Amino acid sequence: MFNMKTGQVDLNQIPALQNIEVREDISLRPLRKSDAERILEILDADPEIRNRVTIAGKIKSRQDVINEVEKARNDKIMIRYTILSGENPIGLVSFWRDEGYVSGVPQPDDYGFGYFLDPEYRGRGIITAALERLMNVAEQNLTVRQFIAFCEDDNKASLAALQKLSFQSTNEIYPEPRFGWEERKYVRPALNQIDIVPLA
Repeated sequence: MFNMKTGQVDLNQIPALQNIEVREDISLRPLRKSDAERILEILDADPEIRNRVTIAGKIKSRQDVINEVEKARNDKIMIRYTILSGENPIGLVSFWRDEGYVSGVPQPDDYGFGYFLDPEYRGRGIITAALERLMNVAEQNLTVRQFIAFCEDDNKASLAALQKLSFQSTNEIYPEPRFGWEERKYVRPALNQIDIVPLA
């Protein structure tokens, strides 16, 4: 679980991070091969997702989903979650330790997200609830300095979710390394990093 060389834990070996109950009807569990058809349906329902979310841009076929499942199983710094409504896959959340993929500078106590949701389920607070719960579980099981996200300035739906979660925009803008679109970095300090000023 703990890597002596890097001093970091393998996210896929932390039991609390494997299956997360978000609320009565919503949960997160690692992406499975059997999710492939639904993931492709969601991406086909809103082709714009592939132009805004790195993992979505890489998924064009069932085999692409299978490849991502196999890759994620061996990835110590990332978990790809299927968002479930009951047993129905309705989206995806990637949770990762910042090893510098976007900025080029590793920040190993920073943890980030990427996400997409079936258009039919938008507007119900599902992403906000899922990310909030995931951050809570992460803080209970990891050393977290801050949470981060990268988002384009014109992605209003995603920005609304980040604002509800108290993420703050920065002046840092990066090209997405694989696809080249420009994303602004957003940050939210971990709750244990926020200075609480006692009331007088």
